[in-house]
Amino acid sequence: MSTINNDVSNLYNDLGLTKPEELESGRKETLDQSDFMALLSTQLANQDPFEPMDNKEFISQMAQFSSLSGMEELNQSFGTLASSLSSNQALQASSLVGRSVMVPTSIGYLGQEGSVEGRVTLNQPTQNVWVEVKDQSGQVVRRFEMGSFGQGDLPVEWDGMSDTGERMPEGAYSINVYGQVGGTTEQLGTVMKAQVNSVNLGGGTGGVVLNLTGLGQVKLSDIDEIGI
Repeated sequence: MSTINNDVSNLYNDLGLTKPEELESGRKETLDQSDFMALLSTQLANQDPFEPMDNKEFISQMAQFSSLSGMEELNQSFGTLASSLSSNQALQASSLVGRSVMVPTSIGYLGQEGSVEGRVTLNQPTQNVWVEVKDQSGQVVRRFEMGSFGQGDLPVEWDGMSDTGERMPEGAYSINVYGQVGGTTEQLGTVMKAQVNSVNLGGGTGGVVLNLTGLGQVKLSDIDEIGI
């Protein structure tokens, strides 16, 4: 019996593997390729010589080993790819700081000077397009007509002036665009221009998050268009 044990020990040593009792003492939580080979070699060393392992069963177990090896290599490759993509995305996102982007929202930020710009996309001819601007309290500060337009993108701009001709203070405003489509008045979806202040990488929402002036955070994947 000791001869058999010595043979098994020598087999483990020759293959550079850890003996089962050593595996148990280490209390490994998962099995790797070395463990798989250890189990297989132990099974071969202790099989009944009068009823050896069937060739098909042996090939099946080797196929499992090959699959395990392939899965581990695949996981490593995906990990490397994910890291590379994350680094590349971070580099691209950092270049957006200081640039403008178009965001699907009705909120625009008015600075100390300049105007608020946006866009609506008309899916069909639209009549009597008009814009209503509200401050943060919900009060209408400006309302102006734009006219009728055919299908396509329609730029929208508010010069920051109230209906009384006064310059409105800096801050966020709601820019609501309406129009008549088929005789029915509808609110049209808007995208507004915003400035990128900074970029967060791998935040709580996952992925890249842009911090926009006066508008807070928005995912990079939600950006409709990147400007200059």
